[in-house]
Amino acid sequence: MIAVTFSVIACFFLGSFGYVVVRFWVRPIFKYRSIRKRVIQNLADYLNSFDQENEGENFHGVINRRAEEMRRNTLDLTECFNSSLPVWYKMLLRGRGEFPEEIANHLMALSNTRNYNNARNRMEKIRQVFKA
Repeated sequence: MIAVTFSVIACFFLGSFGYVVVRFWVRPIFKYRSIRKRVIQNLADYLNSFDQENEGENFHGVINRRAEEMRRNTLDLTECFNSSLPVWYKMLLRGRGEFPEEIANHLMALSNTRNYNNARNRMEKIRQVFKA
């Protein structure tokens, strides 16, 4: 009887510990990584949308849509980094040389850029900071 009680209590504590680890470490890290992948994909799409410059009126609509999407992803990246990532993971990112605050600044500046050469230079800065 004592062994069964001990097993039940041990399983309860292990389950509680697992929930805390998944809820406060694993899920925020996966969320950050998915946002990071989305940002990288949007960067490529944004730069590729400059190739449509010869299409006239549609060009500005495409660029504006991509810029708005980039601003939204920048907001998501900043919010995820500042509010939900564990401190040890933030330190790990800084140790790797990845600074999401600086990336967010460059992304916001890039979203306001409409010149291809300026966008290309800003992309290089983001790539250096993002380690992508």
